[in-house]
Amino acid sequence: MRPIVFDGKFGWLHSANGHDGVVMCSPFGFDSLCTYRGMRRLAEHLAARGMPVLRFDYPATGDSAGDPTDLGLWRAWIDSVKQAVAQLRAMTGVKRVSVCGLRLGGMLAALAAQELGDVHGLVLMAPVLSGKNYQRELRAHYRQWLKLPEAMDCVVEPDTGEFTEAYGFRMYRDTLDGLRPVDLLRDTTRPAARVLLLDSLDPARVDALAAHYTEHGVEVERQSFNEYGRFMMEALQSEIPHAAFESIENWLVAGTGQPPRTAKPVPQRGEEPAGGHYVAPRLHETPVWINDGTVFGIYCRPDGAAAASAPAVLLLNTGAVSRIGNGHFAVRFARRLARQGIASLRIDVGGVGDSMPSCDTVSLDALYSKSCAADAACASRWLAARGHAGAVLLGICSGGYAGLHAATREPSVVGAVIVNVQKFRWHNVCDEHGKPMIPVSAFGSTRNYMRSMKQPGKWLRVFKGETGGWGVVRELVVRALARSGATLADRIEQLCGIEIGTREERHLFAELDARGVDTHLVFGVLDEGVEELERYFGARGTRLARFTRIHVAFCKHTDHGIVSSVAQENIMSYVENVCRGGFTKLRHHESAAHDGELHRPHPEHDEHRSARALRPFGEA
Repeated sequence: MRPIVFDGKFGWLHSANGHDGVVMCSPFGFDSLCTYRGMRRLAEHLAARGMPVLRFDYPATGDSAGDPTDLGLWRAWIDSVKQAVAQLRAMTGVKRVSVCGLRLGGMLAALAAQELGDVHGLVLMAPVLSGKNYQRELRAHYRQWLKLPEAMDCVVEPDTGEFTEAYGFRMYRDTLDGLRPVDLLRDTTRPAARVLLLDSLDPARVDALAAHYTEHGVEVERQSFNEYGRFMMEALQSEIPHAAFESIENWLVAGTGQPPRTAKPVPQRGEEPAGGHYVAPRLHETPVWINDGTVFGIYCRPDGAAAASAPAVLLLNTGAVSRIGNGHFAVRFARRLARQGIASLRIDVGGVGDSMPSCDTVSLDALYSKSCAADAACASRWLAARGHAGAVLLGICSGGYAGLHAATREPSVVGAVIVNVQKFRWHNVCDEHGKPMIPVSAFGSTRNYMRSMKQPGKWLRVFKGETGGWGVVRELVVRALARSGATLADRIEQLCGIEIGTREERHLFAELDARGVDTHLVFGVLDEGVEELERYFGARGTRLARFTRIHVAFCKHTDHGIVSSVAQENIMSYVENVCRGGFTKLRHHESAAHDGELHRPHPEHDEHRSARALRPFGEA
């Protein structure tokens, strides 16, 4: 598996020796995040059966160059599929190429194949059939997201017609205008010699498309896609559709006209990456392998040597989401930093994205494992070895946990911004199948639950037995007792100097403080992570105020996964201010007073130094 770049587009070549190759077309936006692991596994299995595969990012998506506001993107997306077909042929010498697309990738694959005219096979997995209907679907997804608890404090985007947003990913007016009139039944007739259709969403329309292709001399096979719903869940919960993928593999292999081969083992190490490329004027990105070819990253830097003498930002995975980030956050921020002269590295820790080896499933225990913190530490050393004055870690949710623990062990870490971290210490909670064994109620925010409990309709559903509510009540009682205990322990320590409880959690931050690592804990005001903070360190984390280098901030309108545009701007601005302020490890020659002043992220941000916690963007 080798990263490549062609015509500004980033991709992956899965090498094999067969004469038939496959180009894979990913879905758009949140769908791509959900299915990233599965689509990679399909590519690996096809390559293991002798078919070289190229998967890639469309312009202005993934790691490819471009911006979602660019004009002509819809046309560029179709052309990028055609360019990928040409690239696969040029790099591997395959005689025939098939194209495989999921959701919007299916529509793009069909349109490109229709224009090429020489595509051998076309696999359409739950393809988008109508551009108009797909836009309605995106709007419905946005409204659905707004109803989730994590979106309770978010700013609703105005419906101006300038863009459509779903789970943080936007399509702007020009792209929407290109997509809206497309209808596969009308715009494609014979996209390939053979077509495999898998769909369970709209059987009538798919049957009509199959009949339409058959009338034009296409060999069509129609199959159901019953695993679709479990495949399209968020990245951590997404289940690979093994039955559907096996059908696709067999269908493609049968189309080669060659006897079936014994599948080869999937590679355990990444291959030598291609050279870097410019994703914008004077802004260069290079794919890199770290930790003996097991951790993959994209090194983003501005032209010139100015960035090398300053700390670089290390962007860690949010949950099981690839290095792209929710709503394209990591890519957007990396390039924004580079425009300010700050280099960055966005990585995939073990088990996530394109790290090696790949896996069918990811569990919470894996995301909170010591190995993820070790990967972050290794990436920090890599940046220091490139001449940077250390690394500033930015982690969200489980990425925050990995960053927090990497900062305690790695001397090259000079600062850390830990966003919406859920746990300070992790104890395995999953069974042998990777499923959490703790009640769902343990994950919710007390503030969200209290708001919910004020709604009479919620209680009516509990008494009718339509929903479980007593587990939530029990959890709230446990939390109230734990918070009271933390407050009592704090009072005893203040009066008698006796430390009671929270030794592990407190020692974690004591170590960071002693090592001079400027550590910022940032929470959305309604985030579940506030429960962990207040459980161990009192209301608003006031017990952390005794540490000089530990800072706590609460941000208004900041959802848990940093999906919304306002949340993304909050976090990007916060990190930029921290970087402008400098870091303790780099200022040993400064006086204590001067050091304290420089340490402030921004003049208008109030540091956490007393019982009143830092509230740079608002308060709970």
